[in-house]
Amino acid sequence: MKRALIISVIAIVIFAGCTKKQTVTLDFPVIITDSSAEKQMTFDELIENLKGSNLISVGEIHTDSLTHVIEKKILKSVYSGNSNITVALEMFERDVQKYLDDYLAGKIDEATFLKNSRPWNNYKTAYRPLIEFAKNNNLAVLAMNVPRRYAAIVARKGGEGLSTIPDSEKIWIAKNLKALDDEYRKRFVELMTGGDKPMPMKHMNPQKMYEAQCLKDDTMAESIVSYLTEHPEKTVFTCEGSFHSNYRLGFIKKVLLLKPELKVSVISVVPVKDLQNIKFEEHKGLGDFIIFVKGESAR
Repeated sequence: MKRALIISVIAIVIFAGCTKKQTVTLDFPVIITDSSAEKQMTFDELIENLKGSNLISVGEIHTDSLTHVIEKKILKSVYSGNSNITVALEMFERDVQKYLDDYLAGKIDEATFLKNSRPWNNYKTAYRPLIEFAKNNNLAVLAMNVPRRYAAIVARKGGEGLSTIPDSEKIWIAKNLKALDDEYRKRFVELMTGGDKPMPMKHMNPQKMYEAQCLKDDTMAESIVSYLTEHPEKTVFTCEGSFHSNYRLGFIKKVLLLKPELKVSVISVVPVKDLQNIKFEEHKGLGDFIIFVKGESAR
């Protein structure tokens, strides 16, 4: 493979309409490849490849700070050429959609929004930039995930635990739980039963944990497909943990099972220790596009 191209400062010019242009920059090195992890591209080529997508999925390592910068740059760049975009986040759960809508509409202040929406601990640095970009540009944001209390029930009791949820609360969860016996299950069980797992997790039933994971994927997928069915003119930009979307499994597979005609572009952001010594063959197929960044969450 040719020597890796490191892009120190990426400046892209995107034309919106005929005359408007905007320059977006990344002030740190990245390497961008296609799914083979062999063909490299520039940031503007990545954005060009995303055109026409119904769904743009960005898989992240939640704790990597530069990944979150990249997510906003992608969103901003896509928006520059297509303002008909909606943001959807794993980090917000369906039952807080009202507070999210009210905050975006200016009906409540940020303190009230945060008090009622159960934001993640790293919200301020990781996801607030996306929410504020959406707010400032009048974009809708979907709280696409299942409330964690229901996923916790399934993690303890398996899919049968869903029968204990009152009918009035089932609007917050997927209509159908599909715990498929596929490559995703194999990867999940291997991940959850590895030797470095905390003791409480080792004592949990891997199949029930997998069913809880699938409940998240199914709920997120139904959230997206329902929205795109009602708003076919929209492009949805999602951010989720990379395991949910890597290899087009999990959440992505569930979306395409529900609506196979959708054009889906999957981006996997991979923090690495050294951009000069990446074992590219280990990352083949992670996403349609793979962005390598030197990050503190490198594995």
